Amino acid sequence: MEDQIRNELVDYNRFSITLGVWVAIVVVFISVLAYILKRRLSSGKTVLIVGLCDSGKTVLFSKLINPEYSPETYTSLKENRCEDVSVTSDRLVTLVDFPGSEKLRKKLFGNYLQKNRNSLKGIVFVIDSSTFSRKSRDVAAFFYDVLYESEKKVPVLVACNKQNCPLAKSSQAVRTALEREFGYINGTREAALDSTDGVARKRTLTNTGKCFSWDDLPLLRLDFIECFVKKENGDVGDKQCDIGAIQAWIAAL
Repeated sequence: MEDQIRNELVDYNRFSITLGVWVAIVVVFISVLAYILKRRLSSGKTVLIVGLCDSGKTVLFSKLINPEYSPETYTSLKENRCEDVSVTSDRLVTLVDFPGSEKLRKKLFGNYLQKNRNSLKGIVFVIDSSTFSRKSRDVAAFFYDVLYESEKKVPVLVACNKQNCPLAKSSQAVRTALEREFGYINGTREAALDSTDGVARKRTLTNTGKCFSWDDLPLLRLDFIECFVKKENGDVGDKQCDIGAIQAWIAAL
C-alpha cells in the first residue's frame, strides 16, 4: 500500500514538473510572438509622399510602383494608396501620395503626421526644382510644418525633382535656401508669439530664431537628393526617369 502511494506521488511530481515545463515554454513563445508583432506594428511600413501641387508626386508614386508607367496626372483631392509595393526583392512598403492642396493640410497633419505617425517608415518631400526660385517661401512653409507636425521623429527625404529642366536648382542650393527660409519662419513665429498674451502654443522647430541651421535638428534623419521622375520635351538620352536614389533611400529605411 505504501509502495503504491509512493509511486503515485512520484508520478504526480513528474506530471507537475512536465506540466510546468510546458507552461513555461508556452509563456515564452507567446512573449516572443507578442514582441515580434509589436515591433512590426510600431516600426511602420508606410512611405508618405508629399509636396506642393505640380511637384511630381503622383508621377513618382506611379514610377515607384511601375517604372515603365507614365500616367496623365491631374489635381486631386484624395490621396493615392498602394500596398505591398516591392522596392527591393525583400522589402515591401505601402506608398501614399497625398495631394498638395493647402485645403487638405489639416487632414495630412492630423491623420498621418500625428494620429498614425507610428505607421510611417519615411516621408518623401518632393520639390519642383525648376520653379523653386519663385516658390521657395511656399515650399519652406509647408516643409517646416511637415517637420513640426511629425515632431522630427520620421526620416525625411527631400527629392529635388525636375533636374532635367534648364532652370532647376541643385539639391545643395535648395538645402541652403530652405535653411535660410526656416530661420525667417522661426523669427516670424517667435515674434508673433511675443506679441500675444503668451497663451498660444509655440509652433517653432527650434529656439535658435533667425540663426536656424540644419545642425539644430541632430536627431532628425534628413537627406537631400536630385532626381527627375519624367522625361521633358527636348531631353536627350534614353532615360525616362531617374529615381534610383529615392528607391535606394526607401530600401535602406
